[in-house]
Amino acid sequence: MIRTGLVIITAAALLGGCFYSDRALIGRFAADFPLEEGLYAHTPNHPDGRPFDRPMWTGYVEHRGGRYHSDVANFPHEGVRLREIAPGLYAGMKQSEDVWLYGLVYVYEGGVAAYHQPQCDDLAEADRNRYEIFENEVEPGTCRLEDWDVLEAVLLSYVAGFDGDLPVDGVYRRVEE
Repeated sequence: MIRTGLVIITAAALLGGCFYSDRALIGRFAADFPLEEGLYAHTPNHPDGRPFDRPMWTGYVEHRGGRYHSDVANFPHEGVRLREIAPGLYAGMKQSEDVWLYGLVYVYEGGVAAYHQPQCDDLAEADRNRYEIFENEVEPGTCRLEDWDVLEAVLLSYVAGFDGDLPVDGVYRRVEE
């Protein structure tokens, strides 16, 4: 339990708050692959929302074991699994030690994906109460989810709460090989 808490605290510190679960809520056979295999460049955004002036990672990304994988070192989203929650919008799941973290990914035509790491503090209190999710008392800034249907509803409510102005934490673009 202490190890789990340390992982969640570290993730929250890096991501500014997060939704997590103790078990994978997106199974291998439920995974979607909206991005084709190929060469991608990853450009993260600064905390103020400005994109970096150049890609911070470039490499070949493939589908392996129901997840996205790259043999190129330091792939920022190694092992991510996606599942569609609305047209062009996906829940993203990534394992971090012994917990799974969840984010949002918009996928556009032409091999472009923009992602955002949701913060449970940004989910309306009414939605937290409706779905009976609460901020973790041991790891402030984190909210544990235990069910796919709740995760899907929470993420859709989260997006609706931004009224079309969801922050972008980074972008993947397919590049010519």
